Amino acid sequence: MVYYKNILESKKQSMMLREYLDKKLKQAGFVDMNLESSPLGTRLNILALRPGLVIGLHGNNVRNLMEDISKEIGLKEVSINAAEVQSPALDPKAIALRLSNAYQKGVNFRRAATIAMNEAIAAGALGIEIKLQGKIRSERASFQKFRAGILPKSGYPREAATRTAVEHVLLKMGLYGIKVTVAYKSPVLEDFKLKGDKNEENKGQQTQ
Repeated sequence: MVYYKNILESKKQSMMLREYLDKKLKQAGFVDMNLESSPLGTRLNILALRPGLVIGLHGNNVRNLMEDISKEIGLKEVSINAAEVQSPALDPKAIALRLSNAYQKGVNFRRAATIAMNEAIAAGALGIEIKLQGKIRSERASFQKFRAGILPKSGYPREAATRTAVEHVLLKMGLYGIKVTVAYKSPVLEDFKLKGDKNEENKGQQTQ
């Protein structure tokens, strides 16, 4: 029973840490993290779009972050390693962050989504879907969906070969939701066939 309690406590701590870093490292483009435990302490590996902002000048940001994590989360003897996302065009969280930054700069919704989809397919993704929700064209909230390639929607293929991330961005018209799902090439999907128009496999689809 103590073993299960330790697992639950570890999962809870990891979830709290992820939520904390997502808010704390917003400007750095926080994408993902993982913890490695050793007899010497805990190593926190952080993936971000701009790892230099995580480290800071002369490592000041890292030192402050270690102190904050110790106080807020309760993790002691934490060492931090910050690295850049190797394939941002394939990571759903990185794509969502880049879209939110583009929308804050005034880039057209459709244009930004189309560029993100083309980059993902060119980088080797099997398929990608981007959903936007908010006051996109009028005072009334609505949603738009863009899709390219092959994307399993249910069952084991979806669980095994897709990853999803959600990001929110506050613009003049209100709060917008961005949901990105990326499907990766996998033996699980070798026999998977997308039902519907074949044109959807090669072109982005927009619905409202």
